[in-house]
Amino acid sequence: MYKSIACIAACILCVAGCAQSPAIPPPTACTAGPPLDLTRYMGRWYVIADTPFLSEHDYVGNYDEFTLLADGKIDDRYLGRRHDFGQPVTGSRFVAKVIPGTGNTKWRVGLIWPFEIVVITAYVDPEYRYTVRCMADGNMVWVLARDPQMDEGAYRDVLARLAAMGFHTDLLRRVPQKPEQMGQPGFQ
Repeated sequence: MYKSIACIAACILCVAGCAQSPAIPPPTACTAGPPLDLTRYMGRWYVIADTPFLSEHDYVGNYDEFTLLADGKIDDRYLGRRHDFGQPVTGSRFVAKVIPGTGNTKWRVGLIWPFEIVVITAYVDPEYRYTVRCMADGNMVWVLARDPQMDEGAYRDVLARLAAMGFHTDLLRRVPQKPEQMGQPGFQ
C-alpha cells in the first residue's frame, strides 16, 4: 500500500515537472543573495510577477504573508482571488524552515508531507521594498513588493537583475493587483 502511494506521488511530481516551461534557466540562475534580516523580511509581499504554473496561473491580487513563529519556523501563506477581484481570498498555508548556514536566504517549504521544496531569496533591495524568490532549480520565480503597485523603473531594474543572473525574464507574467490590469499586455 505504501509503495503504491509513493509511486503515485512520484508520478504526480514527474508530471508536474513536465508541465513547466521547456526553457529552463541554467542551474546557477537561482543563487542566494546576501543574508536576510528575517524579522524585517516578515509580513506581506505582493506578487508583482511570476512564472505562472498550474496552481496559481488563474489568481489575481496574489500575495505572500510570512509570520515568524516562536519555534523559529515560518507560517507561509500564499493567498489571492481566483479568476477576478470579486471572488473571496483563498490560498494555501505552508510551514517553512530556514536552512541553517544560509543567512536566512534558503527555506524548506513543506507542501504535503513528506514533500518539501527549497525556495531561495535571490535578491532583496536594501530597504526591503522588493524581493526576488525562486525555486532552487530556477524554474519558478516570484517578483514581490511590499506595495501592490511597483514603480515601472524599479520593475525594469529587477528584470535586468534577473536577466544578469541568467533567468529567462520573457517567461515572467505580471500578476494583476487591481481590476484594470486584467487582460492587459504582459499580465496573466
